[in-house]
Amino acid sequence: MAQNMKRDMISTASCSRCGTCCRKGGPALHREDRERVVQGTLQTRDLYTIRKGEWASDPVQGGLIRVEDDIIKIKGHGGAWTCRFLVEPANACRIYEDRPVECRRLECRDTARLEQTYRLGRLARRDLLVDIEGLWELVEDHGRRCDYDILQGLMERNSGPGRAEIERQMAEMIRYDAELRRLMVARGGIEAEMMDFLLGRPVELVLRIFKRQATSRPQSR
Repeated sequence: MAQNMKRDMISTASCSRCGTCCRKGGPALHREDRERVVQGTLQTRDLYTIRKGEWASDPVQGGLIRVEDDIIKIKGHGGAWTCRFLVEPANACRIYEDRPVECRRLECRDTARLEQTYRLGRLARRDLLVDIEGLWELVEDHGRRCDYDILQGLMERNSGPGRAEIERQMAEMIRYDAELRRLMVARGGIEAEMMDFLLGRPVELVLRIFKRQATSRPQSR
């Protein structure tokens, strides 16, 4: 613990507080951050989930990748990527003393420490929801019915005589996702701002990203 505190002090001393890292997007959470959510430093309304199979930017290897499991991140604010805990114009952090692991390990002059652990021990929705009776089962069922591997397959086959049926299946996935979100808020009493954490980003939005990726990839000859 003393070594960790010493490293944090060294990092703080060399930080110019320019806010650049905060403006590139909130950090992904790791299992070490679980208590920050349980204790309320991070509220689930402050988080969103990038679900397995989605396209997302990878800051380590660069470019877009399809993610292999949940990535839980802190939301931006004001319609931008900027972490919602950044206080401007002072470039201060509202939760600095209890900031997430990635923020503690990032040193903009040498990103090696962050790169070594970036993909390791990530926090998943199951880590936070599995003990909440009924809710985790609902989230799991949503994941099965709105599976992005299935959606990717539909996108790749979306041509020819079967196109109408494929479009119907994609529309049904969008309809189910939107209706479940509505019911969880209207009848379940869950805050609307929690939906992006519980169910990930709306399927309609994710489908648009899938379509952009499909049109941007070079066509095989």
